[in-house]
Amino acid sequence: MQALLSRRWVAAAIICASATLAACAAQPLKQPSWPAPSDPMTLAAKAGLEPTDREYLITHTHAHLDIFVDGQRVKVPSGIGIDIKAPVGITKEQSADGTTTQYFVTVCAAACLSPLHTHDPTGLIHTESNNPNQAPHTLGQFFTEWGVRLDESCIGEFCHSNTSILVYLDGHRTTGNPADIELKSHLEIAIIIGKPPSLIPNSWDFGSLP
Repeated sequence: MQALLSRRWVAAAIICASATLAACAAQPLKQPSWPAPSDPMTLAAKAGLEPTDREYLITHTHAHLDIFVDGQRVKVPSGIGIDIKAPVGITKEQSADGTTTQYFVTVCAAACLSPLHTHDPTGLIHTESNNPNQAPHTLGQFFTEWGVRLDESCIGEFCHSNTSILVYLDGHRTTGNPADIELKSHLEIAIIIGKPPSLIPNSWDFGSLP
């Protein structure tokens, strides 16, 4: 009798837990707040990147990152990997409506620019280096200098244990640790958290950019 009651209790607990999980999954996800960090050069060094005082374009490539949470696009901020508070060497340009800002680097008095950075909030990731044989940096390094968690379990506050996280490269689903993705030239990366958007990006218009 005791064993029967125990089995019934376990079964009931599983049903309740499943119902709770389903209820949680049905709740809309809170949109994240992932601004550009206040200590970009410290985080760049943490990512294993060596900041410089200007742009070097011996190696110059671009990848593009899209992030969606429950179908809503998450902004990849401008100024990741750039010391936008440097006293000299940084200029900024705001859009006509004042909603977006681009940052440009001339020559700073001290190291102010990571070789991996964003100038604007379009999701375009720049690799600019004075190393002619620069191997591609990784998405994990970019997220480290952004100050947002990225590993095989979680992206920011979102984890596989409580929501769906899918990653696509050029429109093709990929598995494994997204932090290991190499930022090769003209790669389109789409991270889909929770409900997917109506269209998953499979490319980005890089125009004449290398």
